[in-house]
Amino acid sequence: MKLPFLFSIYLIVQFGVAFVGGFRYRSLPHSLRILEWLMIVGVVDACVQLFLASFHIHNLWTTHIYTFIEFIFVVIMYLSWMKQHRSRLVLLLCLAGFAILWIVSKFSFEPFSFTDDGTATISKIIQIIFSIYLLVDIVKESDLIWTDDPRLWVVVGIIIYAAGSLFWFAFYNKMLQASPERLIEIYSLNWILMIISNLFYLRAFLCKK
Repeated sequence: MKLPFLFSIYLIVQFGVAFVGGFRYRSLPHSLRILEWLMIVGVVDACVQLFLASFHIHNLWTTHIYTFIEFIFVVIMYLSWMKQHRSRLVLLLCLAGFAILWIVSKFSFEPFSFTDDGTATISKIIQIIFSIYLLVDIVKESDLIWTDDPRLWVVVGIIIYAAGSLFWFAFYNKMLQASPERLIEIYSLNWILMIISNLFYLRAFLCKK
């Protein structure tokens, strides 16, 4: 099975970022270790999807699982960066609410046989809101050199992908009705966003702090 060019680039970048994070794992702060595990989960998810697709086996269910795991990891990472108790409480409530919604959706409006466009869209919106909140907090810390702060690179990377892919996730089920050639073109935007965001995560792993 011939892989689309951009998807191949994405896989190489994803593997590369996960490798660098693993290589520097012991020197990474706790929050970036969480990010490294998310990178590993992303690599495993991509490999499982590719393996199942090569045998023409249904693989949409993997995106449901990844959406849930990604949200949990991002929330845990963000909790370690938030200083205000109220903000942490709100984020924890969002996690609890999303977990309930995700479980309910699998038995009602969003089964594993379809894409998780609803819950994925909600996940991205929540990530964007709290990423912007953290970004403002980081910028306010005038004693920091922004480019050396891994939080900045991670938050911006998440904003780029979450905001850029929001429309893509919201209408993904309708996009599946397009021709295979057209679908690859649509996927291309998502792969580009994933490549860019992963490069930001790579920069975070390389920060000295």
